Amino acid sequence: MLGISLLPQIPMRAEKSHRAEMVSQILFGETYEVIEYSEGWMHVKTYFDSYKGWIDARQFTNYTDNRQESMTVKDKMITVADENNNEFIISAGSIITVPDKNGRFNVNGHNFTVKGTFSTISGTILETAKKFIGCPYLWGGKTFMGFDCSGFVQTVFKLCDINLPRDASQQVNIGETLSIVQEAKGGELAFFGDEESITHVGILVDSENIIHCSGKVKVERIDNNGVFNGNEYTHLLRTIKVINSIINI
Repeated sequence: MLGISLLPQIPMRAEKSHRAEMVSQILFGETYEVIEYSEGWMHVKTYFDSYKGWIDARQFTNYTDNRQESMTVKDKMITVADENNNEFIISAGSIITVPDKNGRFNVNGHNFTVKGTFSTISGTILETAKKFIGCPYLWGGKTFMGFDCSGFVQTVFKLCDINLPRDASQQVNIGETLSIVQEAKGGELAFFGDEESITHVGILVDSENIIHCSGKVKVERIDNNGVFNGNEYTHLLRTIKVINSIINI
């Protein structure tokens, strides 16, 4: 059974409980496969990044549309209205069909209309990333209303038509390795953690600065040891990767 999100975002949980950790989100228009149904919850796998988690079955919509000419929303957010003229906001990274000249589009047999846009996002990896400066940290988040570190990186690259896995521990397996920060020109991914695991990721602005989501999306100093906030190293550098092509997950 296939599903599609017709909500601004559907939380994905680690377990079948609203009290469980939110591990990711399914954005508007993103599709997923239902693996299992249990006690009002669905265990699902997203098509975009093959990520697994539990969603509330009441938020499920059966996917029946053979969608053509879909597009990724590249505005920081857009306001849309449904068939009953109820307005809501969807975030950058959502998937819609191409609107007509009046802003109307159809998703899965439902009609929507674009009412307004805010802050169109286009350009390079760094230009896109900087549009989100100040957005708050949210574990499992992938929208301007809240990102975690890898959700921020994944969304930025998605808006530049490059698909990355969901978690930092998965993203580190992609791309070519740089040996030192001084080789970076900007747009490379820096990964952080200890000898056991990768726990954080950010995007290098240049050889001395990084944009990442830690508390909020911000730019901080970096060197070969890690991220330095003026007083201490908050994240210890493990490796740097260059991502220069579309990744098929």
